[in-house]
Amino acid sequence: MAVFISCSDSNNTNEITPEIPSAETMAIDLSDFNNNSNSKLKAGSNFNAALFRAGIAKLIVDANLIIPKVLITAAQNKDPEVVAEGEYQWMYTAENEDKDFSVLLTAEVDSEDEVEWNFFVTTSATDPPLNNFLLFSGEAEYDGSEGEWTYYDAQEEGAVSEIEWDIDNDGSIDLDFSVLSDRNGNMGSEIDYDFDGAIKTIVYVDGSNGNTTTIEFNTETKVGFIISPNYNEGVKSCWDENLEDAPCAD
Repeated sequence: MAVFISCSDSNNTNEITPEIPSAETMAIDLSDFNNNSNSKLKAGSNFNAALFRAGIAKLIVDANLIIPKVLITAAQNKDPEVVAEGEYQWMYTAENEDKDFSVLLTAEVDSEDEVEWNFFVTTSATDPPLNNFLLFSGEAEYDGSEGEWTYYDAQEEGAVSEIEWDIDNDGSIDLDFSVLSDRNGNMGSEIDYDFDGAIKTIVYVDGSNGNTTTIEFNTETKVGFIISPNYNEGVKSCWDENLEDAPCAD
């Protein structure tokens, strides 16, 4: 995804500003999983079932957070204007698929060094057009390592989705995503994504029926498993390093 960015003039300051959380707080990374997609023809049914269901979970997240992800990526490494003590703002533009977005990003630090983030967006690329609309907001630790986002839509009352995140210095990631609106037909769905060491785990709760699917994948050995009520009668189903169906170790 190409993102072109321009920033307005801002006041440079030596003051240590809060760190804008990264785009990792808004995305499920299946690149290690999808790198094996060329092997799908020889991969076993267990791996292919897991790949398909993991892709559904990722699509649900992307449908809600693809634009916020673009806008937060555009904000990285930009100098803010200091509005007042503990208050900052960034003004910039971003482009996604020839659609322009103007953003006013504000940050306010409270007495416990937690930061309230607000992304106000103006664009004619949406229906209806947005004029300084609060597209998403959140609260986070000062270093951007932990927090939550809430996403809004101009055609909906209240929030449409939310995501909580915890990202450690060792690269481990824990995301908990919830759909609060039925605008895309996924109301009540929940997706938990965990990346710890070499292990990626996705737990997907289908809001339409309450079914829970669990997928685990080792990014180094390529082995993994799926447990899903609508696959293999809900029995844990595993694959080996060649992505072929294999007995489960436990």
